[in-house]
Amino acid sequence: MISSGEVFLLNGETGGELRPQPGFLNKNLRVIAAGLDRAYVACEPPVRTQEEGQEERPQPCTVWCFKGDSQEAVECPEFETIDGRIRQIAIGDKHLLVLTHEGVVYSRGTATYGCVGHGGARDAPAFAPVPALRGKRVKLVAAGPYYSVAVTHEGDVYSWGQAFQGETGLFSSVEAVPRFAPAVTPFRVTEVSCGHGHVLARTESQQCISWGENTCGQLGLGQKSKPTYKPQLLETIPSQLLSVSAGWAHSVVVGTDGRAYAWGLNSHGQLGLGDTTTRMAPHLLHELVNVHQVQSAQAARTLTVFRTATKRALLCGQVPCGPNSQVSPEFVPRRPGEKDPAGCLLSPMPLTITAPTPCGSSVSELSEIVAYDKGVIGFATSTVYRVMPNLAPSVGGTIVQAKVTGLPFEYLGRKKRHQFADTETRPLVQDTIPAKVRLKSVSPMLDVVVAAKIVDVDTIEFTTPDVAQSPLGSVVDMNMTSAAVQLRVSIDGGFTWTPDRQAAPTADDLDRTARPLQKTSGKVRKNSMQRGLKEFRDDFEANRNAQTIADLGSMVLWITRWPPDGPSRLEPSCAPVTGGTELLLHCQLPTRMPAEALTVKFVCTPLYSVGDAALEASAPLKRDVNEVINPCRDEIARLPLATPLEVLVCGWLDPGGRGVRCISPPMDAESVKFYDYSVELSLDGKAFLKRSLPFSVFDMRVIGLEPNLGPLQEATEVTIKTTGFVQTDIQRVRLDFPKDLRWPSRLLPATFDHTTGEVSFMMPDLGAEVRQRVDEERAQHEALAAAVAAEDGTEPPAGESEAGGASVDLDGGLGGLEVFVELSLNGQNFTEDRIHFTYHSQLSAGVLEMLAPPEGVVIEPPKEDPKAKKGKSVVVEEPLEVVVLPGAKLGVELKAGTAESAFAVIRAGLATKVGDEEMQLLKVVDLPANLELLPPPPPPPAPPDPKDPKGAAPPPAPPPEDQQLRDMLTTLAPGVKAEDLPEGAILYMRDFQVSLNGKCFVPCLETQPMRLEPMPKEKKEDEN
Repeated sequence: MISSGEVFLLNGETGGELRPQPGFLNKNLRVIAAGLDRAYVACEPPVRTQEEGQEERPQPCTVWCFKGDSQEAVECPEFETIDGRIRQIAIGDKHLLVLTHEGVVYSRGTATYGCVGHGGARDAPAFAPVPALRGKRVKLVAAGPYYSVAVTHEGDVYSWGQAFQGETGLFSSVEAVPRFAPAVTPFRVTEVSCGHGHVLARTESQQCISWGENTCGQLGLGQKSKPTYKPQLLETIPSQLLSVSAGWAHSVVVGTDGRAYAWGLNSHGQLGLGDTTTRMAPHLLHELVNVHQVQSAQAARTLTVFRTATKRALLCGQVPCGPNSQVSPEFVPRRPGEKDPAGCLLSPMPLTITAPTPCGSSVSELSEIVAYDKGVIGFATSTVYRVMPNLAPSVGGTIVQAKVTGLPFEYLGRKKRHQFADTETRPLVQDTIPAKVRLKSVSPMLDVVVAAKIVDVDTIEFTTPDVAQSPLGSVVDMNMTSAAVQLRVSIDGGFTWTPDRQAAPTADDLDRTARPLQKTSGKVRKNSMQRGLKEFRDDFEANRNAQTIADLGSMVLWITRWPPDGPSRLEPSCAPVTGGTELLLHCQLPTRMPAEALTVKFVCTPLYSVGDAALEASAPLKRDVNEVINPCRDEIARLPLATPLEVLVCGWLDPGGRGVRCISPPMDAESVKFYDYSVELSLDGKAFLKRSLPFSVFDMRVIGLEPNLGPLQEATEVTIKTTGFVQTDIQRVRLDFPKDLRWPSRLLPATFDHTTGEVSFMMPDLGAEVRQRVDEERAQHEALAAAVAAEDGTEPPAGESEAGGASVDLDGGLGGLEVFVELSLNGQNFTEDRIHFTYHSQLSAGVLEMLAPPEGVVIEPPKEDPKAKKGKSVVVEEPLEVVVLPGAKLGVELKAGTAESAFAVIRAGLATKVGDEEMQLLKVVDLPANLELLPPPPPPPAPPDPKDPKGAAPPPAPPPEDQQLRDMLTTLAPGVKAEDLPEGAILYMRDFQVSLNGKCFVPCLETQPMRLEPMPKEKKEDEN
């Protein structure tokens, strides 16, 4: 292992957490090893650029040691005497073994029972090659407290040291030099792990063998037994093995299927089986099955640590806690809801990885982990975990920042940086690192290395190269698609690189995650609960898969062909000042394109004039200028009305593949009139496409309807009066009915009149609703009558239904219904001004009457005939036609459907008649009318009393006290100039109609045409 990354430590002073060790940043780690009471970390020298003229000399590997509960690593200079690159370190109680890449074994320490291997009781104060292993290419070593094991590339096993329990696999009790182990070698060992007195080994056939002490069942034979030097094959483990590990008196193995097995001493729950019972045979850790995929395990004295496929650590057994620990016990990991012994975990629990910065979160993934009696050491290889932006054009030029774990970064306070600005001092660590980024793709092929620099914690920055001429660029440009490129980072000039992340999502993955979610209704029906749970589970899986694919996509860089022109149109093209409108920018985008960085920019360009001096005086900049003392008028005249403004919002891909969608942001209502608006699109959040689209922001209010009422069973054309209206291609009207009716809102189209600049729509007739409600009410009456008759034991009388139906409201109770009308200029955002339209009942009108002469005109009563004899009645003939003067008050009684209205009209047809010819229609006039309550007309005068000698008529009767007033629609007779009439023509009014809204008319009862006197001709001045 040669890789840069992060080192994490868990011991008695870290409170049950894996805490980062910043001192190992900017180093390439070779080896991490642990055993008994200490752990070692072997590192390459710090990475530095080679200065000119300086000789390149290989520097020795630096080894650091964590011992006991200390959080500070101590440098071990004794390792500098080793000639070669360190491959493995094995730790005994008082001796060490080091294996180099050349296969040479070095040993050092106290030769207790000959564990150093130099022969006899001779100690080795410094590392020296083991003489008996010279010429043998050793591939792995292992060490117990007082014994050692080595395996060569040929498969031969050598061991030496103490063998009181048979732990060396040799028949003898002590060997001071390495001896060939004939009992072990035939198994073709590929891995060895040494415990206190027993040994586990993994064979070439991926099986486990064990030998040595078995007082606690640590050999896994199913029972306690005497020590044995002969390897025992464990056939009770059903899995092929990936790794083995021997603790003090317990054993753990991991299968290739991701399952873990444990046996032996379980005093602190180190087996992870949920109790403290010792096991004599391998037992499966059931709590990890289908929850965690285990890749490796490391056993120590009283704890076991696992590394999962998700690169996380699990711990069971005794949580390391030092005697002088400052960490409170309640912060130590524990199993929720379980009463484990104090400081112990009887089942594996996840370990928390502390973030490298106080306010950050750790995204490090452990690539290796080792355990010792006092703690755990973890190593996380530097990996790229996020790319921002993760989309770039094939022509290059985009500045990209990649988030990489384990990057060295040195903070320098602002004060110190200022002090060092003009003096020669050492550069910061990040400034001396020759960082590089490698863009690699297999199909289509791409492999390019570019220079980079570390700009922040875990952040490296580079500029994307031009790859248009590469095989990948050709595929991207030809197929209008996107291709994923893996990023690998090097901080040592390209000597080592971060590993590849997981493969980029495929087109099939993207298609699966694009499945629309199924929405379930809230009604519970038969079998709906089970179906609802299934749909919920499917939606949950779809969302989780989509999030997984999105996370994978953000870890790679996508190369694509930029749209040449940008978006073509915007739909809708306007939004209210309050925002919240979903917009669609039509644009031809490449396929398989990530959408994390999609950005829409609303550009607010200030105007210099709006043509209204009073409005311009309220502009933001104008108000600010007024507060300036002694300003320059010429400069003020050149200022715009407001300051430029740009608002950025996030976008997402249209599910239909038409472009990008976004939500319009809210704007300042007071300043909206002082800007021109446009919209721009960016695919990577940095560079915006060439074409910008015009956009409108409005602050519209509905102030009235003309007319604001109409009949129930007839459609009415209504004009909407607004303020702040802007012309758009979309106009929609929403009708909100009273909640007690439980009718859904209706959406109606509206039209814009370009000549008047007004919006109109057709208010629908409610004839179908009226008939339905009338039928329901009649059915209720009939049912009630039938129930009453059944209770009395009689038959319903004939005509009962008709009688009941006579009391039914023929308007269905909808007369006077108020409906709120709201307007939208984009089909989404509607006004909330609550302007209502009133439906009135069916209108019924009587006969048009002349109520009063024009103002100031007195009609004299008819004069008596002087020739008539006294005492005789005189028959007065009524005139054949009613003569109406211009300005006379006319009225018609409304029998039904009365409603207050400012748009009432009486319509009359003006016709002319010459001699005996038929009447000819001259024109139709609409006379504004008012609704009044008037008493009924007085009765005609009674004829003279024949018994009265004077022939006088009796006095008229006084009006009754309970006289009811009439609803009268009144108007004034029109005036028509005499010169507008044909010569000798007589003018009449006929075909009278009434309307409460000026749109929907109802004819009056037929009456004789009224003669309308024309207005006299005006005398000219020369005639006077």
